Amino acid sequence: GAKYGTGYCDSQCPKDIKFINGEANVEGWTGTSANAGTGTYGTCCNEMDIWEANNDAAAFTPHPCTTTGQTRCSGDDCARDTGLCDADGCDFNSFRMGNQTFLGKGLTVDTSKPFTVVTQFLTNDNTTTGTLSEI
Repeated sequence: GAKYGTGYCDSQCPKDIKFINGEANVEGWTGTSANAGTGTYGTCCNEMDIWEANNDAAAFTPHPCTTTGQTRCSGDDCARDTGLCDADGCDFNSFRMGNQTFLGKGLTVDTSKPFTVVTQFLTNDNTTTGTLSEI
């Protein structure tokens, strides 16, 4: 649990996590300071950047993995391009998609004013327990 710093993971499969699935990540640990370093193992899981943004740019990025839940990785399974997860993801950015007037100060989504972002996770059978089919 939180007492041991467990539970964190992301699609970049970080190796600087001190505990993975309740076990200390001590094998091959190389300390870089009194409270930081890297070990042999990484921790991977699906990641969803729903609204990674600032005043001038925003991206919506799913980062899927081939595993379910938090998974300890080692070697090539932790690799950014060939591992268990898509660390880079497939993002959607309105500016790069051709709409240069969508997001920013004074634009369609005026970032100088409050606004609300709504994200829907749709399933194949429209229930909360169905298989995710669309975001």
